[in-house]
Amino acid sequence: MITTVVTFISTRIVAVFVTTIVVVAAVPSLVVLIHGNTITITAGTVASGARQNGDDEDTQLIVEVETTGDEVIASVNSEEASCDNQIVQLAALSKLSPTETEAALGKGKGQIHSAATLFVREIEADEDEFRQLSVVSSETEQVFLVRISEVRLTALGEDGSSGVLVTICQMVLVEIRQIIITVVVQPGGDGDND
Repeated sequence: MITTVVTFISTRIVAVFVTTIVVVAAVPSLVVLIHGNTITITAGTVASGARQNGDDEDTQLIVEVETTGDEVIASVNSEEASCDNQIVQLAALSKLSPTETEAALGKGKGQIHSAATLFVREIEADEDEFRQLSVVSSETEQVFLVRISEVRLTALGEDGSSGVLVTICQMVLVEIRQIIITVVVQPGGDGDND
């Protein structure tokens, strides 16, 4: 009786295993979409379907990704320019010598520029990677658009939340204000902070 049960179970397991292999082998390809922390895997014939796209459709998908990326780059550059303007306005209030003031302003502008450059490079790398793909599909386009949107959200923030660039700018402004504005020279030659 035990032999019969073991034979029955092993036969069923083998049958289930073979059926699973056939089902997996029947799926020609997988599409992976990344949205936040969720990964969605969808079965489909993406590679063969994408190869049927005409050059016009491929070009349109590439242009959409590049346009979105360029808009985010423009926003990042605008945020950097806004911060630079705020930094320059502090120069008029400086209590330090022009050389010391210029050094503090240069350091502050350098910090915000370094942060902005990282985001711009990441977007440009995504655009370049998408442009270099041999097979382009609307699903692939969506993956890259999500990646670019995540960079925008991280850099600039959204719905009242501050992005990295805004946070860095505020820290730089506070630091510069402490360096070039709070230094007051008292009559008699001694320098004290407010």
